[in-house]
Amino acid sequence: MARPYLVSTFGLGFALAGCSATSGEVTSTQAEAAEALPTITASVLTPVLHGYDDAPRAPDSDDTAIWVNPKKHGEGLVIGALKNAGLQVYDLSGHVLQTLVPPSHPAVSAEDPPPPGPQPDPGTGPCPDSASGEVFGRFNNVDVQYGVEIKSHGKTKKIDVAVVTDRGCDRLRVYSIDPSRAGSPLVEITAPDAPRAFAQRFEQPSPFQSPGEDSRVVANDLDDQSTAYGVTLYRPEHRGQELRAFVTQRRRAVVGEFVFFPKGDGLLSYRMLREYRFDPVFEVPSPKRHKKALDWTPCREDPAEDPQFEGLTVDQERGVLYAAQEVVGVWRIPLNDSWPSVVSVPASRLMEPTRSFGAGYFAVPDDDEFSCEEEAPEEPVSGTVAVAGNPNVGGEFLEADVEGLAIYYRAHKKGYLIVSSQGDDTFHVFDRAHPTDHLTAFQFDGVGETDGHDVVNVPVGAAFPFGLFTVQNGKAPPPASEDDINGYEYDNSTQFELVGWEDVASTLGLAVDEDSYDPRHPHD
Repeated sequence: MARPYLVSTFGLGFALAGCSATSGEVTSTQAEAAEALPTITASVLTPVLHGYDDAPRAPDSDDTAIWVNPKKHGEGLVIGALKNAGLQVYDLSGHVLQTLVPPSHPAVSAEDPPPPGPQPDPGTGPCPDSASGEVFGRFNNVDVQYGVEIKSHGKTKKIDVAVVTDRGCDRLRVYSIDPSRAGSPLVEITAPDAPRAFAQRFEQPSPFQSPGEDSRVVANDLDDQSTAYGVTLYRPEHRGQELRAFVTQRRRAVVGEFVFFPKGDGLLSYRMLREYRFDPVFEVPSPKRHKKALDWTPCREDPAEDPQFEGLTVDQERGVLYAAQEVVGVWRIPLNDSWPSVVSVPASRLMEPTRSFGAGYFAVPDDDEFSCEEEAPEEPVSGTVAVAGNPNVGGEFLEADVEGLAIYYRAHKKGYLIVSSQGDDTFHVFDRAHPTDHLTAFQFDGVGETDGHDVVNVPVGAAFPFGLFTVQNGKAPPPASEDDINGYEYDNSTQFELVGWEDVASTLGLAVDEDSYDPRHPHD
């Protein structure tokens, strides 16, 4: 497969050896091992949200972020992304304080399944760049940062912000956070002329399922929804109050780095600084002795789509980006402002692969896509692609999809990287100072299909004096009746859950350090 020249490459070559082998499916042994893990029980639950397939503004909770109040020490908010339904803001008892509907949203009738926010609602219309007129705002991931500079009435002031990826309209939405605004602590301050996050897309077709197709940069039609997906915020040391965001691109092996800047009138916009590109083709050792290494890439339902990233977090003190590529694993990337506008990330930066990494598979044609199977179909199917692999190079701990990432900070740049292993509904704790060291794993009682989670070490309200851990639950209790509403089928139920960090730490034998790191002043 021909590959374009990329502007910069850093790091060393990649070698995988000695890891346990598993397939992409959870085996009975793995399921039993997951069930035997320590279990954490949340102390606070937000209201359950019921989603109905294709219903207007249907809620589906995804990512969560914790904001700590600077004026009332130990108080805060929890902000949750609800996809088509926008954002909700919760107090520390789990009560809804505010619902923010995406700026571009459809009409909702009085007979439709009830979404958060107003109903009935005439709607505002589709995303401005939607050629079909059928794509609306969809809030995917959210993060917060403190002390961001804006310009208003000729003066510069500092505010706290939440930034959310509007996956539908391919924008970054910025909200100021002010708890003095009772009932509406978040107000959007995105500049009206803020650009699309990804006006182009870098495609890397599968060399096995699309042989002869070269990597290429093409215009990115909004209706294809290869758009802004995961997000994390970062304030680099020695850059003052400059705010940056790392943003993943849906269906692409790409992470964009953006910088925000004031536009006057209290508004913020952004521009892309650089793009990190990840080659989805890996060289893995052959399972047979004295044989050449194998080229391997994950199976793709659509061979033109890359294995995508979503979960992100930045170690604010160390200047390191962690990125979760759902079916590949967790990457660790030291950041450097001297890098050019396009950076090719080498495979040596893959810190922890998934269990199914490197495993062989069969890509079986299924209408216009492929079905990815571990075994050959019983009846031969024309066009089936068999991809060789090595069952001994996969990781030991993470079951695809790998989703949320969060860092618990301790003194002396110690702490923990916490990873959501969605494939088996477990969470894994890695040593922040020695990131390849796996310390422990756990599960949440009644929680599954987790997308995002967050953690802070500082006090957050009287109920959480030693820090707070929040988690999204994709397996919340269903409604009393699962009957259709106005022709829309019931799909899923989700919510967020809160627990004090000391409960997690005591169960797992981890440290509690509520004093050494201040998220408002990460470099002090």
